[in-house]
This record gives sequence, C-alpha cells and structure tokens, in this order.
Amino acid sequence: MGPGQEPPAVQGDEQPVQGRAVHLTAVPAEPPAGTIRINRALAQAGVASRRKSEQLVREGRVSVNGRTVTDLSTQVDPQRDELAVDGRPVAQSAPVYFIYYKPRGEISTVRDERGRSCVGDVCRKLPGSPRPVGRLDRPSEGLMLLTNDGEASQRLAHPRHRAHKEYQVTVKPELADADARRMVDGVELEDGPARFLSVELVDQARGLSRVRVVVDEGRNRLVRRVFELLSYRVALLKRITLGPLRLGRLKPGEYRQLTAGEAADLRRQLGLGK
Repeated sequence: MGPGQEPPAVQGDEQPVQGRAVHLTAVPAEPPAGTIRINRALAQAGVASRRKSEQLVREGRVSVNGRTVTDLSTQVDPQRDELAVDGRPVAQSAPVYFIYYKPRGEISTVRDERGRSCVGDVCRKLPGSPRPVGRLDRPSEGLMLLTNDGEASQRLAHPRHRAHKEYQVTVKPELADADARRMVDGVELEDGPARFLSVELVDQARGLSRVRVVVDEGRNRLVRRVFELLSYRVALLKRITLGPLRLGRLKPGEYRQLTAGEAADLRRQLGLGK
C-alpha cells in the first residue's frame, strides 16, 4: 500500500457515509395487549373526564396495585390491575350499554329521596352498575342511555361535545311559521340565548301541531322552555335520538342492550376508537 492510499475495504466492514450524517431513532416498544393509558382507564370507569383524570395522576392521587403513579404514559389492564384514587378502589366493570325508554312521570336520577319512581330503579336491575345519561324532565319521555362507560357518558352529556338530540313535540295551539323561524334564529331565555338546529312540522289539526326539533345542547328543559316562551303549551315531548343512538320500537319502560358490534360502533362515532 503506497503513501496516501486508503486501506482496502474488508467485506463486512461498515463503510463511512460521505457528506451526510446518519441518525438512528429508537422505536418505542408496543404497550402490552389489553392495556390502556391510566387516564383513559379512569375515564372509562366513570371517575372523571380524561383531562381531569390526567390532573389526578399528576397530583399523585392515583395508585396502581398499591403504588402511586404520576407518569401519564403508564399503561394498565383495567381487568387485572387494581386502581385507586385517594386510597379508594376504582370499580372496574366490563362496559355495558342499554337504550332505555323513560316513561312520562319517571325521574331521570339514580335515586329519589322521596321514594318516587326513578331511572336508577331500572339501573339497579341491570349488570355492570350502569348510570343514566341524557336527563329528561319528569313530564318528558323517550330515549336515555344507561351505561357504565364514563367516556361515552362524557361525550353524550357534556355541553362541549354538543351531541345532537331529536325530539317529537306536540304543542297547542298550531305552530305559526314565524315562530318556527324564530326558534331556529334564536330566542332569549332567562339563562341565555337558545336556538334549535331545525324545526320540522309533521302535521297539524284541531288546534294541535306535531313537530320534530333538533338541538345540540342539554340545558334543563330547553325545548319545553322555548315553546313556552312563545306561548305554546307542550302536550307531549319525546326524545327519539341521542347522538348516534335511536329509540327505535321500544315502548315506555322497555330497554335493550346494545350488541358488541353496536357498542363498538357507538364508541367509534363518538370518536373514542374501540
């Protein structure tokens, strides 16, 4: 080998790359099958929303199998790991979903101090300890979701997500076109402006109108109050959709459990993945 000559390359040696740097990036390991992030597990169990669950973890109030965790990337298996918040165990049940037809006169709460019939009476008969989602006032009827899936409950009930709800409403006297337009344009209630996304007249006769309205908020008695503001008496108010859910052919007091496929589809439509 003469002066200034490079040594010959030996087969198998790495050759230097001229003119550019080579960067190697470590590929993160896949989380174990069946595990999810700690904040999602807390949200699914109904402890709090994902954002509030993150705060609980950061504050050191959450433990997994007896050990306090503060790392938000912690993966847990909801069916095997024991979670606790402030030392209190978090009940982990397989998610269940029931469509329920709340009859008129029933209260849409878990319990009633005066012993009146409430939706919680139905929930206590069902597996998985579900809770009602999408309140209806006592004179109203129709679709409610009963579930123990805290994430789905948040997406359907929290005002930020603006889940659409459709109602069948019978009012007296007959609905005037000008009032229907006002409902869509917006009216002023005592707790702020309110508007319907749509108002559809189904039929009217003998001083009554049957109407379908769609709203995207869940303020207490919103639909009823808008009609009453414009001097209409509500004879019937029935919710027929809640987000992607439909009441279907259920009768008052009946319920139906969603199939696994329907439950997965519900979570997908709510932006929750599987």
